Amino acid sequence: MIRVYKNPVAPPSLPKKLSWNHDDVVAQLREDQHCKCYLCERKLITDFQVDHLQSRHNFPRLIYEWSNLFLCCFYCNCKKSDHFDNILNPALTDIEDLITQKMDFPNAKAVFTNPGTPSSQTAETIKLLSRIFNGTTGIRNIREQAFYDYAKSKISDFQALLLDWLETESPEAEQAIMEELSSAAEFTAFKRHLIRINPRLRSRFAPYIRLQNT
Repeated sequence: MIRVYKNPVAPPSLPKKLSWNHDDVVAQLREDQHCKCYLCERKLITDFQVDHLQSRHNFPRLIYEWSNLFLCCFYCNCKKSDHFDNILNPALTDIEDLITQKMDFPNAKAVFTNPGTPSSQTAETIKLLSRIFNGTTGIRNIREQAFYDYAKSKISDFQALLLDWLETESPEAEQAIMEELSSAAEFTAFKRHLIRINPRLRSRFAPYIRLQNT
């Protein structure tokens, strides 16, 4: 989960309260979020929904509020439902400054931590992300396992790319790494963490892990 830079101008249909998921809303969210789910950071082709950061059930007055709308995948939207109304707003928060997001492959899980004492919003965001990546009960069902396997494969591919660059410093590997660190790539937060924890990688690629809409 990373920061989202939304167009400050609401799509025309929202003030008219025509629909909170009208085509102009979806189109703007797809552009702003690089066609990614704001929670899991997967690319969305057709499997996307407009999620209310604060749920329709609990906050009906925010149904047509542009700042409350984000593009989300079906999988994450089901995990979030109306039970996580107090998570961090990714349009207002540098998520990566508050939550360390990394993969623990030996233990087959994603790890989300806060270096200090987390606020209630940070703690709730960590709880939701763990639910998304690690499953709800501690034993993943088929859908949860398929999601984790996909995330694992993408991040493993990126690790292989990093090893290639560390061994060869080839321009091709360097260019590929820069592309994978952009906000438009999948699982950006996990990839940027791998850069931060390696001094040599951090020295070379620090400019590409700054929190910016690139």
